[in-house]
Amino acid sequence: MTRPIEGVGTNVAAFVGLAEEGPFGTPDTFDGWGTDEDALFDRLRARALGRTLKSFFENGGTTAVAVRVEDAGSAAVRGGIAVLDEVDLVNLLVLPAESSDREDARDTVAEAAAFCERRRAMLLVDPPSSWTSAERMSAALADGPAAAVGTASPNAALYAPRLRRADPAQGGAIGTFPASGAVAGVIARTDAAQGVWATPAGQEAELRGAEDLEFALEQDDVRELGAKGVNALRRFPGRRPIVWGARTLAAGDPAASEWKYVPVRRTALFLEESIERGLQWTVFEPNDEPLWQEVRESVGTFLHDLFRARAFHGHSASEAYFVRCDRDTTTQHERDAGELVVLVGFAPIRPAEFVVLRIRARALPPG
Repeated sequence: MTRPIEGVGTNVAAFVGLAEEGPFGTPDTFDGWGTDEDALFDRLRARALGRTLKSFFENGGTTAVAVRVEDAGSAAVRGGIAVLDEVDLVNLLVLPAESSDREDARDTVAEAAAFCERRRAMLLVDPPSSWTSAERMSAALADGPAAAVGTASPNAALYAPRLRRADPAQGGAIGTFPASGAVAGVIARTDAAQGVWATPAGQEAELRGAEDLEFALEQDDVRELGAKGVNALRRFPGRRPIVWGARTLAAGDPAASEWKYVPVRRTALFLEESIERGLQWTVFEPNDEPLWQEVRESVGTFLHDLFRARAFHGHSASEAYFVRCDRDTTTQHERDAGELVVLVGFAPIRPAEFVVLRIRARALPPG
């Protein structure tokens, strides 16, 4: 009997930030902006964390994990991120709005990106407030995103410019705020409606609650900045601002070209996490052909269900994915060490070239 693999969730967003009340270093989980709204907003509204959470939920987010930190410096944020290891699953990470303008901002982003790579999550990076025009953004990125914001990780994406929206803490006056909370909500909304493999950008990716953008980007600006890994937010006549780009901060690195797009990278993270969790039973099985066949069947069934859901490019299963687990994928040395290696390839919707994942599990060594 084939052992089923369940797909993990993809829309748990973690927020590290400043609040007036509440314990430090404790992850609080909120499932929706409804019954918890009054208590949550009363506690958080004086600081940006409350606004960010509200923006996440009004844009379609469903599950948020909030961690209060003492300040927006690298050391405090690092401690807040470490607390997230107590949380079973994190898919998206948003940093304090105040962090992007500090001298140690790049250190903070680098720490967060390392966490996301380890936990198979995506970091949403906010630009510093000094990025007030396309020219300033382009100049800041002249030496690449790592020099500008602290990372060129495929597990990070940057969205700009900032949003103009009403500030409830200021009686509804219009203020300027980072977009990451709203974008996290758009990503969660897209996941729920179409799947993690869908692009969270375009005409359907409206940023609810936003009235305008801090400044406008023209098409040439969008093209130039996109090549550097910046995802443009745009506004068209008669519409609220929308997310217009879906690239990771690795987009400008030819060596990381397979991870250029956010949905491709997030699909890979989803597959790796789901398959690794779904194969935990192999630790009790002899590492030989009967186990390999069962693994191929389990992973193949999981991938075929996704193919039927149109998660991959291709008219047939053979064009859309493959799974390999045999004597060629797992060496004798790995077998002796109790390791099991599964190769999974999939053709993302865009681009359509195969992406190959190497997933490790545990099994009983020979003898």
